[in-house]
Amino acid sequence: MKRLPHTIALLLLLLAITSCDSYLINGPLDGMWQLQSIERHTPDTVIQTAGDLFYSFQRHSVLVGDYINPNELAGHLKEEQYISLFTLTDDSLTMHEFHLYYKREHLPYDTTRLKRFGIYDTPVSFHVEELTSQRLVLCSDSARLTLRKY
Repeated sequence: MKRLPHTIALLLLLLAITSCDSYLINGPLDGMWQLQSIERHTPDTVIQTAGDLFYSFQRHSVLVGDYINPNELAGHLKEEQYISLFTLTDDSLTMHEFHLYYKREHLPYDTTRLKRFGIYDTPVSFHVEELTSQRLVLCSDSARLTLRKY
């Protein structure tokens, strides 16, 4: 009888540990990434970002946007985020049509706004050059993106 509370606590702990990973289906890709640089193939230029652009991968969707302190410009934050579905197979990552994140209508957004994230066409396919728990390097026909985990 003295073991029953300990057994129940252990079972609850095991349940909590195993249930937390159920949404992480893409391995180290899942999570929030800071865009550090964009290397354009034509013309050969490297754009160093100010560290305020991010990619966030979870399950089958990716959210890209500006990181702005929510206490400063919360309305601006909602307007500058775009969402898309993505597929990940082996070393290929494809992002499909993007939409404004907080809009009710799901019409494709003008892709010229996505250029600052290194996305020049939609859908866009990236070759995954490097993927670790701290670093992500993606290469498309137009650019090479370097990101680090937040």
